[in-house]
Amino acid sequence: MAASVTLRQRLPSLLPLAATWIAALLPVALYGIYHSNPEFAVVVALQMKQWSLRILMLAIIATAIGVIFYPPLPAWLRRLVDRTRTKWSADRAPLLRALSELKHFETAQKHFEVAKLAWIRCDYELTGVHIRRSVQLDPSLPAAQYLLGKFALSSDARTEALSAFTAAEHLDTGHAFGSAQLHKAHLQHLTGNLSGSLQTFASYFRKHGGSHRSNYWHAEALLDAGQNQAAAVAFQTAAADPKMRLNSEENWFRARARVRCWRITAKNSPSNSGGVNT
Repeated sequence: MAASVTLRQRLPSLLPLAATWIAALLPVALYGIYHSNPEFAVVVALQMKQWSLRILMLAIIATAIGVIFYPPLPAWLRRLVDRTRTKWSADRAPLLRALSELKHFETAQKHFEVAKLAWIRCDYELTGVHIRRSVQLDPSLPAAQYLLGKFALSSDARTEALSAFTAAEHLDTGHAFGSAQLHKAHLQHLTGNLSGSLQTFASYFRKHGGSHRSNYWHAEALLDAGQNQAAAVAFQTAAADPKMRLNSEENWFRARARVRCWRITAKNSPSNSGGVNT
């Protein structure tokens, strides 16, 4: 069954867009009110100022509470901002040009180019249509299989995503600097193939080393396999300070790993084991 575009996918890009439209339309609305009733416009402006300050204070308080109860929140916000900035800074002209060229001559590569540009702009409907057509026309394109896997995973179509990442890795060993193999290992875990997942993770680490994301996903697989000690070590590796600025994605996984380490430490502390210290 084809993966559909969910509200969860749309929401991160729709919220900043809605906020931008509201901010752009408010001055226009106030201008219209001013020309019909100047006094009422002043009252509305003053009320808006008061409510803006209240909303700002509530946002600050909510953020502080969120950080207390969900420490990775700043990393999540940074990732959201980074994704939104990437989408809005992507020029639409190359996508329109690629769509225009596709009308005259259809090839798997042209469909892939459209899908790739649409993916950057978070246009998931366009991505899904063209990446599936690309793979249908030529299943031997590893880059197309890899993008199909990413799209399917974002739509929570795990079986389709696993098949696509497996194909990408088979067609081009080490594709996307090992990312295809890493995603394959992660999806094997999510689809219940724990032994296969751990074997794929081991192969990935031998060939490509580790990252905060790979160590975090590996730790989750180890935890579900009952290898708690190895999982704790993997979480610690994922949470380690790299002594350099991480990109937003790697920073997100490091933040989550730090929380898991805190929980593991708290669970194993003497106070939670009856105070026995041997």
